[in-house]
Amino acid sequence: MISLYMGFPTPCFIEGNGDVVMAVAQLRACFPGLKIKHVNYDAQCSLSVLDFCSMVGQKPGPVLLLRPIQSKVLEAIRQRLAANVPVVAETIASEEELHDAVATVVGHFENGEPLVAIDIVVGLLIMAKLDDGHMWAGNAKGYMWASDVPKGRGVDEKYKDRVPHVLNILLQHGVLVKKPSQGKSKFALNPDRKIDIYEMLRDRKFKGAVEGYLQRNHQVESVRVLDDLPDYEDVR
Repeated sequence: MISLYMGFPTPCFIEGNGDVVMAVAQLRACFPGLKIKHVNYDAQCSLSVLDFCSMVGQKPGPVLLLRPIQSKVLEAIRQRLAANVPVVAETIASEEELHDAVATVVGHFENGEPLVAIDIVVGLLIMAKLDDGHMWAGNAKGYMWASDVPKGRGVDEKYKDRVPHVLNILLQHGVLVKKPSQGKSKFALNPDRKIDIYEMLRDRKFKGAVEGYLQRNHQVESVRVLDDLPDYEDVR
């Protein structure tokens, strides 16, 4: 079941009906396949960005925010969530418009949106796999053969053609460390970049020039592939 996250102004201004509870109840009746979670804005058309994004992060799903909402709040939510789930803000005046908006944002989610460059997805999956295997440089056994990276357990074999290129980019930008062994290469995460690495995994996006290089390939992949990655703690 898809979780839909909604934000409502108070009152919600739908056909003269300012009852948010009733509006949500009607939506649940019309969309029984959705689990709708909603929050009400305060008198300043604001909400707790941290709490809202934390709720969405527990089970990612599409986000529909009804206007009016503070621009800075909307921007903050988009910065935190838009790389992972569709985030839509709409001005709604009728029940029909509300239903159309719900159907649209859920449709985006079901279609696998947002779509991101395939090398970004592969890069995140590689880092997650190495972290899951405790593959951090400095540990004698903390290196993985390059040929073992695209062999499942976090990195699907369908990405094997992209893995060498992505490994090289991550190596060049200090995210990974390489160790030659028996004429081949082993890779591990760079412990000097641990804070950055966990931040990138947590935000599902890369920092600085790395992001640009990983976006150059024209192929795209659904960000839904990343939904099974764990929630990474801030290690600062």
